[in-house]
Amino acid sequence: MKALDLTQGPITRTLIAFTLPTLGSNVLQSLNASVNAIWVGHFLGEAPLTATTNANMVLFLLMAAVFGVVMATGIMVGQSIGARDLPQAKRVVGSSAVFIVLLSLATAVVGALTAEPILRLMSTPPDAMPYAVSYLRIVFIATLPMFFYIYVAMTLRAAGDARTPFVFMFVSVALDIALNPLLIFGPGPLPALGIAGAALAMLISQTTTLLAML
Repeated sequence: MKALDLTQGPITRTLIAFTLPTLGSNVLQSLNASVNAIWVGHFLGEAPLTATTNANMVLFLLMAAVFGVVMATGIMVGQSIGARDLPQAKRVVGSSAVFIVLLSLATAVVGALTAEPILRLMSTPPDAMPYAVSYLRIVFIATLPMFFYIYVAMTLRAAGDARTPFVFMFVSVALDIALNPLLIFGPGPLPALGIAGAALAMLISQTTTLLAML
């Protein structure tokens, strides 16, 4: 998909064309979270829904920190692209990619090992604790593809391409929504994983979409 040249053309029309796919990605993320909450809350019960809520608070905190890092990268990439300095843009992308990979690995390993203590610090209800631990451990593993997915999407937007991240966000959300009932309830030969299936659906959808986008 062709990237927009944000330094040329009418400002209003160019910004709208760039902003709408970004807003669409945010809407898709909200829709995905709502559908997942319906599957878990309606079919698995109150305790699993509480577990996913507490675990997702940890995930949102981590994602906010990563957004800060990738936004800084995006600013530098955008400045380099705007200045037509492609070698500098490549240096920024390469350095930040290594940093994001190392950060993701550290988060996944440390998080998977400390999921239960983190949830205890959050005063997770006892009836929700077993569900929350199994869910959060898979979520921490999912940060490996998730963080890099955020990084690639932000880098593409910084280069003027907001449409490609939107298309792949749509694919990711559709895949996540489709996998949720299959992995939660386990129809046919599939195992019924319960709340862990919801987290596994996220891991599979994020990994598949990241590889396709790369």
